[in-house]
Amino acid sequence: MWLCDPKIMCQKHLCGEHVEMHMFLGSLKQGKKISGYIEKNLFEPMVLRLRHNELADEMTRRGYNHKSPIDYDEAIKTVFTLPAWDRLRTINKDAALGDLLDRCPECLSRFKECR
Repeated sequence: MWLCDPKIMCQKHLCGEHVEMHMFLGSLKQGKKISGYIEKNLFEPMVLRLRHNELADEMTRRGYNHKSPIDYDEAIKTVFTLPAWDRLRTINKDAALGDLLDRCPECLSRFKECR
């Protein structure tokens, strides 16, 4: 999860993060452990549904065909299966943004255009 403004994300990162929201939800529903993602600053469980919707809104704004909503009740119920110390962890958003901009010249260019 980059947790940056979706407008600055290139298509690859925007759609990739969107897919990851569904993958995280699916993993949680199957009872798979995701603590490694949380510990490595890659996933913030409490914003799963909100972040998915932000990404989906940007995808729609760009004219992409989004047809995979996340059910609010299902997401909340699933996230609350995590231990509190995992559920309440947050991502360092500045570090995540810096990592994204270092990795992707297209996202960096979009970031500069939005400033």
